[in-house]
Amino acid sequence: MVIGEYFLSLLLQLLFTVGAVALFGFAIYLADRAFYRLAGGGRAVCYITGAIGTPIHEASHALMCLVFGHRIEEIKLFAPDPETGTLGYVRHSYDRHNLWHRIGNFFIGVAPVVIGSGVILLLLVLLVPQSREGVTGALSVITNASGVPAKAGAAFVAAGRLFVSVFSPACFTNGLWYLFIVVALCISLHVDLSPADVKGSVSGAVVLVLALAAVDAVLAVAGAVTGADPLGAVTSGIVTGGAVMSGVMALSLALSFVLVAIAGVVRLIVSAASRT
Repeated sequence: MVIGEYFLSLLLQLLFTVGAVALFGFAIYLADRAFYRLAGGGRAVCYITGAIGTPIHEASHALMCLVFGHRIEEIKLFAPDPETGTLGYVRHSYDRHNLWHRIGNFFIGVAPVVIGSGVILLLLVLLVPQSREGVTGALSVITNASGVPAKAGAAFVAAGRLFVSVFSPACFTNGLWYLFIVVALCISLHVDLSPADVKGSVSGAVVLVLALAAVDAVLAVAGAVTGADPLGAVTSGIVTGGAVMSGVMALSLALSFVLVAIAGVVRLIVSAASRT
């Protein structure tokens, strides 16, 4: 019984952390690639939107470097290089024998899709007060849900409510809403992970999985000895946090779909005009 609960808890923790980031990160990547295809490559669009989105992307990496004790060797928040295609970068170093540093590689690599999505939500709340009630209600759907299946479903319900909050007619009367939309779309177009981001995060994910497995084993044994359920408490907290994170990342994904729709409509209009 204890062994079964141990593996189930570990699986849930991984699904709501590594799994959630992988799912939404990949989906946002595909949506952004579709946008650029519809935009005909769109290097100019990439540079214009990147002036807003890339600093958020790179600052997310840098923030996680500081959290996990990595040394930042060089940082360029926005420095487009036509030859390599890079818009910015963060070069960092760490002690390979330090477990905390190695786990940090995962969080540093995936930081843009998580923190960038969080920045979008924060800007919404700060710039558009009309959205605050909707945002609070959306997040409460997750925190009030009981049980893993309910929290997983609540993450998507929350994402839908967040999207409705963004495009609520009540927000249209606020001039800052239009500023928010422009900035949010620019950020959402640049929260996707580069190949270098993915490569760095994979090595950290392996160490993270092993670390969680070890910690969960200790908690499972402690629970069996004391009669308490520390493993269940930790798993519940991780699942709740992961569900909130998923709901926020889903908002970024929805905004990416909005960009794809806009690019598709513009392309159809241009194509129709060229035939007349």
